[in-house]
Amino acid sequence: MNECDILVVDDEDFMRGAIIETLRRGGYSAMTASGAHEAIDLMTHRGFSLVLTDVKMPGMDGLTLFRKIKELRPETSVVIMTGFPNLQDAINVIKEGAVDYLQKPFPPDKLIDIVEQFIDVRKPKKETDFANIITDDAYMLQILEKIRLVAPSNAPVLIQGETGTGKELIAQALHNNSRRHETGELVALNCAAIPGSLLESEMFGAEKGSYTGANALHIGRFERAHKGTLFLDEISELSWELQAKLLRALQEREIERVGASQPTQVNVRVIASTNENIEKLVDDGKFRPDLFFRLDVIRISIPPLRQRKADILLLANHFLKVYCDEYDRKIDGFSDEAMAKLTGYDFPGNIRQLQNIVQEAVIETQSDCVGEDNIHLRKTPLMQDETSVQEDGSVSFKVGMSLRDIEKEVILKTLGAHDGNRTKTAEALDITSRTIRNKLREYRDEGQEA
Repeated sequence: MNECDILVVDDEDFMRGAIIETLRRGGYSAMTASGAHEAIDLMTHRGFSLVLTDVKMPGMDGLTLFRKIKELRPETSVVIMTGFPNLQDAINVIKEGAVDYLQKPFPPDKLIDIVEQFIDVRKPKKETDFANIITDDAYMLQILEKIRLVAPSNAPVLIQGETGTGKELIAQALHNNSRRHETGELVALNCAAIPGSLLESEMFGAEKGSYTGANALHIGRFERAHKGTLFLDEISELSWELQAKLLRALQEREIERVGASQPTQVNVRVIASTNENIEKLVDDGKFRPDLFFRLDVIRISIPPLRQRKADILLLANHFLKVYCDEYDRKIDGFSDEAMAKLTGYDFPGNIRQLQNIVQEAVIETQSDCVGEDNIHLRKTPLMQDETSVQEDGSVSFKVGMSLRDIEKEVILKTLGAHDGNRTKTAEALDITSRTIRNKLREYRDEGQEA
């Protein structure tokens, strides 16, 4: 580098020297400061792309220095270094905008990976990209502001929200507004959609011949997301064994393909999502607490659509335009009655359900306005006439129904009785949440709404 663009702040001479030598070998030059006040004096007169600062220093500590840097040079990326086993302080400043933390002692290649990602030549700041997130809701706007703040960091993110609330859009926005958008892809993996026997090889990859049918090397999602972002949807569906392997990948930044004898280094930011109460799963012994705390560095909780009433018509008009373009229809909008019908509904299926309702309305509307009769709201998915729920909660069936149809009706009626809550439905039927999801997917594949 022609310009010294890195500042190393540490009160230990040996540590400063070791970091400078590691950077030199990686092709980078840096300046040093033995304390926070010296660092502030330097930064008053010149800027740096990246500051690496220790936490425990005499006088002003590294956490206070980080906050001073954000006031003095808000464009500067800050990495926190700590030699103490309690990482909570480092995690807290990541939530405030630090880009990463390094736990001492750290391997040289880990330091270089971070420097490569966050050193720059003063690129003009690009516009924020919110990946088609459409909202006027005050709480959602706070979430978008949080995305702006935390997207540049490497910290894991845990997204919580009901099915259909747009968790993958949040993950996409986090990736789009990070520097990883320039170096890698957002790679998604739905942990509930792949059978458990195949999930390990899909996540971590597999060597040729490692199992029956493995006729070639299979690159897993972790490696595909190298220098990018891995989005693990429905993280709560991972088996206990896979949770342990994911934890190791996060801690060591390396994965081991199925059948491999050597690990593979990966540089990946992980974003996980769930529609379940993951703290309860931890308490019930169904989710590893150490993995939960590793993932739960930054939490984003998405409200359901019923709590975002102001967004219903905004989203409905967006989907109206999308499907009018797709089906080459000219529809100007919704009647007052249709709008009242939409805004008065709770949308248990959230945005995805609203999207389906508008798509159906566009297909069948014969005028230039979507009327109330074109809006079809289904309180219980897939309700059929062959069954009925009695006052005592029992279900009766018509003679001649197949066992598969009976099974379907039991699942759907129980789901309706629990207001669409899949976890409670699974507990009531003594089956797993994964089974519920797979069955609902089957019904959707048959062309029915679930």
